[in-house]
Amino acid sequence: MALLGVREDGVVDSFFKRWSRASVAVAVAIAAGVVFVPAVISSPLAAAALACTDVAKSEKDALATAAACARSVVVGGSQSEYAQVVAQPDGRLTFESAVVPQRTRRSDGSWASVDLNLRAGADRLLRPTASVADVAFSAGGDTPLVSLTRGGKTLRLTWPGQLPAPTVSGDSATYRSVLPDVDLVVRATHTGFTHVLVVKTATAAADPRVRTLSLAVGGDAKVQQVADGSLMAVAGALVVAEAEPAVMWDSSRPTGGDLAAGRTDGVADSTAFAAGDGARTSAVATRVAAGGALEIIPDASLLQGAGVTYPVFVDPAWSVSKTKWAYATNNNCTNTDYSVARVGLSPDGPCAGVRFRSFFEFPTSNGSVSLSGKHIESAYVQMKLDHSWSCGNTWAHMFLTPVINATMKASWSSMRLKSWLDSAEGHANEGSGCSDSPQPDMIMNFSGSTVTGQVQTAANGSWPTITVGFCACNENGEWETAQDRWKKFFPADAKLVVDYDSKPAKPTGLQVAQVNCPTSGVLTTGTLTPTFSAVYPDADSGQTLTGTYEWIEVPAGGIGTVTDTYPARLPGPANAPATANARATTTAVTVVKNKTYAYRVTAVDPAPYSQWSGWSLWCQFAVDTTVPPAPTIAPGAIPGPGAPITFTFTTTTPDVVKFRYGWSSPPTTEVTATGTTTKTAAVTLTVPRYGQNVLWVRSVDATGNLGNLGTREITVARASPPVAHWGLETYPGQTQTQALEDRQPSLSYNTPLAASNVTWADGIRLVGGQTARFNGTSSQATTSGPAVNTSASFSVAAWVRVDPYAGCINLSAVSADGNAASAFMLQYDCWSDRYRMRVADKDGGTFVEAASTGPTALRQWTHLAGVWDELDQKIKLYVNGALVSSVTPSSAWLASRGGGYIANGVVAVGRSRFYGINDSYFKGEIADVQVFDRALVGQDFTGQLASEPGSGGVDEPGFLAPIQVGRWEFELARPCYLQDLANTCDVGDGTAFGRWLALTRGAEIGAGNRDKGLHLDGLFFPEENPEPWQATQEWGRSAAKTGLTTPDEDGNQTTIWQDRQVLRTDQSFTMSAWVAPERFEGENTVLSQRGVHESGAWIKATASGKWVCAVTDEDVNGSTTASVSSVLPPEPDVWTHLTCVYDSQRNQLRLYVNGARVGTQALGFVPMASSGPLLVGRTLWHDQLRDPWIGAVDDVSVRQGAMSDAQVKVLHGNEAAKDPQF
Repeated sequence: MALLGVREDGVVDSFFKRWSRASVAVAVAIAAGVVFVPAVISSPLAAAALACTDVAKSEKDALATAAACARSVVVGGSQSEYAQVVAQPDGRLTFESAVVPQRTRRSDGSWASVDLNLRAGADRLLRPTASVADVAFSAGGDTPLVSLTRGGKTLRLTWPGQLPAPTVSGDSATYRSVLPDVDLVVRATHTGFTHVLVVKTATAAADPRVRTLSLAVGGDAKVQQVADGSLMAVAGALVVAEAEPAVMWDSSRPTGGDLAAGRTDGVADSTAFAAGDGARTSAVATRVAAGGALEIIPDASLLQGAGVTYPVFVDPAWSVSKTKWAYATNNNCTNTDYSVARVGLSPDGPCAGVRFRSFFEFPTSNGSVSLSGKHIESAYVQMKLDHSWSCGNTWAHMFLTPVINATMKASWSSMRLKSWLDSAEGHANEGSGCSDSPQPDMIMNFSGSTVTGQVQTAANGSWPTITVGFCACNENGEWETAQDRWKKFFPADAKLVVDYDSKPAKPTGLQVAQVNCPTSGVLTTGTLTPTFSAVYPDADSGQTLTGTYEWIEVPAGGIGTVTDTYPARLPGPANAPATANARATTTAVTVVKNKTYAYRVTAVDPAPYSQWSGWSLWCQFAVDTTVPPAPTIAPGAIPGPGAPITFTFTTTTPDVVKFRYGWSSPPTTEVTATGTTTKTAAVTLTVPRYGQNVLWVRSVDATGNLGNLGTREITVARASPPVAHWGLETYPGQTQTQALEDRQPSLSYNTPLAASNVTWADGIRLVGGQTARFNGTSSQATTSGPAVNTSASFSVAAWVRVDPYAGCINLSAVSADGNAASAFMLQYDCWSDRYRMRVADKDGGTFVEAASTGPTALRQWTHLAGVWDELDQKIKLYVNGALVSSVTPSSAWLASRGGGYIANGVVAVGRSRFYGINDSYFKGEIADVQVFDRALVGQDFTGQLASEPGSGGVDEPGFLAPIQVGRWEFELARPCYLQDLANTCDVGDGTAFGRWLALTRGAEIGAGNRDKGLHLDGLFFPEENPEPWQATQEWGRSAAKTGLTTPDEDGNQTTIWQDRQVLRTDQSFTMSAWVAPERFEGENTVLSQRGVHESGAWIKATASGKWVCAVTDEDVNGSTTASVSSVLPPEPDVWTHLTCVYDSQRNQLRLYVNGARVGTQALGFVPMASSGPLLVGRTLWHDQLRDPWIGAVDDVSVRQGAMSDAQVKVLHGNEAAKDPQF
């Protein structure tokens, strides 16, 4: 018998080599009398200090507990239904991923392992102990047989009559004799439940109630039939549960000979859970009665036909989520026993003589943890063998395959065995014919350098999943028909285990003698024995990294002449360790005056990973002991960006008379130092940015000598939201009244707007929406009272579109009333053709303004934001997210304003007030008005990525959120067998806009990125039809259902469609989708927004092997296009997230692949305004629909407005997570 980990060619797998070498090392050390010291020592004292739990909240706590307790500890914050991170005693982290739910979330937010054993509750209903499906079974009587709740919606199935009290065994409840000689068995599964009718005799099979079983459907859901025979229980836009096509089987046993030597009885008998090895099977018809009841109609030939062996089992299985494994058969034979995954040549049972392969799609992300970009130290797939035909070891082989195209039965032809990964031997014959019968289940590990390398490829490419297939064949395709290789594995125990490491980023926050290094120039310090210090960024927060510091004397030619080898390095300080994302400080080095030095640092992960960060930039410094030393800097309470913070500066140098301070180096703002021997000063400042901020301070003595710089780092809280927010737009689900409501009623004031003479313009910003239009003479929308304190810092922002008008008057978009005049005005200045923010010193006083510099484009949406920063005493104007003006008023104006001017009147949208009269009425459209009780900062507009230095470790999206105008997730999609047949060929819109996707003939619905997806292959359902297959033209388009045709002679009706536009491509937009290309043939389009002759925008794969996002300037043949493309080629057979952004405010086209920006292109034109529908799988080019997509598409989303880098990254991360949302 071969050992586990030895391949057919006799080579020992490298994964087990590592284990063997470690074991041998220990054995040799012991034999030699050497004390062997492991990397991590577990001590009773260390363990006593920590509770030895199986789960710890954070990664850091889990690593500490694992080391102290010498056991594996789960990182609680990493857990999800399918994946988790486990801390190992030696300091490693392993990512574990499964294909069926392993855990479910409790009501308190914690996780519990799935336990399907049924328990009776206080209401006497039977429920699984812990399950992702909220399912309850009847305790008998007239209560519903099954009640399932998902997303607040329920599905109830009721037996037609009284139910007896059930007999409970594990995950199943049996209601005996519900009809004469008929039992009913319900069972909790990992993803839902089954209900099986057990027909014991021919007499029972003749009962009309068995031949057509009717279950009443209740609750919120209604059952719908799908053309392929499957069922959906739907409540509104929510699929509560789905059922694969129902089947039935009898209890026949094999009649052929036994191919396993020494084995006489290893077959599995039929049960209510699964068909036995020799069972006869047949499809079961279902239909939905006029009253909504579900009717189950068994095949009469298998109920009472010749040769039937009773009992006969009739089984629809319901699920609340798509499983992440599937099987395929070489002749398309169907098997509905999903408790095991079959591999090899099936014996005499269902699908006798048919070859089975099984496929497992392991998630690589769960929302909080992702393998994307990680270093993969090792990886293996662990399978649990339930049953083998053989009594001794036989082989199974693991291959890389495309993503699963359908569940539970995938396509044999599509699920190609792309590349061989590994093989393993095993046996677990559960019969009685082997010498050691029955054999126990066996763990089989598939590992080695090829597996690790493939997982590394997936991590490098940010694949959301990695899909493997198991075959009885070897790497050359041989031996698949060998009967002794037949195996059954437990899908619930399939596991991908990855030993991974996050690569550290370059060290940041370099300091000399506890003072931050400036971005340029030379830092001076007052000590001859400075220390070096840096922060080691790393996503693995529990690891300890080691920094290596090298330093030099800067040569006469300057820092620009320094290379990796010149000049010679000075003797460096000892390496300095620090926990990830924490600061390390070296021992002191010795320097001399009148020389300039520089140092840099690199960090490395602990062994065995030893991943290097790369070198930081150089930090230059010199010594000056003749000037005042750096002061100490103490912050008060730390707020968010744009908010006030107070610092206290202190020095014990008595001749210091003032301090200079600022958020950049060198600081320039001065404050007087008070005191005698100890000098202090306190200042209150506005925090200028998200994440980490550094304040620079130096002392100045009585003779004007500038002291050495001191710094203080702070990491601020997240940005506060607006205190008032009015949408001023209507769209489906958003009425005019709601458009005027304050979206932030709980913050500061509750200030809805009252509109006067405001009209609503169709399609100005949103197709299918309306935007508030102001007439330039009398229109206004006002609050009933103040909305913000104008005596402190405040900001106001709005989208504006100025319409042309006669004459020249100023147009105010937003203002706040005083008695005589507005306290501020955000407006368009007609006389100078500029936008401006005007702020008054007092009621009816003098205005100071910050104005834009360029001419204004009329009839073009522009985002304006005006800021009054009370602490910095500046008026700022942002146009389209860019700071275009920052003005400090005169000292006289500031003196007049004094402690601040509070406007006690209303906030007015569409006008301002001057000389006691309302004036400057706005002409045009205004939307998305927001008021803040703080100063806006630059990252409020752009957002910030967690990967950016000094980010604070959070992806911040910014406050400009595009509006989603279409979302198609395909969960409710229906395939297209007959063009436009009513209640088929359609995909519902997940937004309130309600635009459908109308599908063409041949479009299939299969497995998607998270649930279902659209599959386009240009062939008419090849897995359901014999060759030669019909060629089809497959795509989808956005449209509305306007009615049905009259029934034809067969009673069929077809849907009457009317195309619907989704996007305005002449304005900022975002298109995104998940795609899994099957193959590439020339140009292949994912999405496009078509016009009359051309598409205005599209995402496609090009013939040159690039992802491309493109736009067109005019809707005419031969129009100019502009595009941005990826550097790396598209990856076939892998789910990839694509996002195309047109940012009209920055005149940019941006392309993102898997959440990361891969290209930016400046545009020389405004794209055309497309008037046609959104197309999925086609584009319009020179009047021709062309460039078909070949493969799968899922999670199509379109937004009016440009998403930021952080928003795209967050979108990708949310959709890459594979856990279902219940």
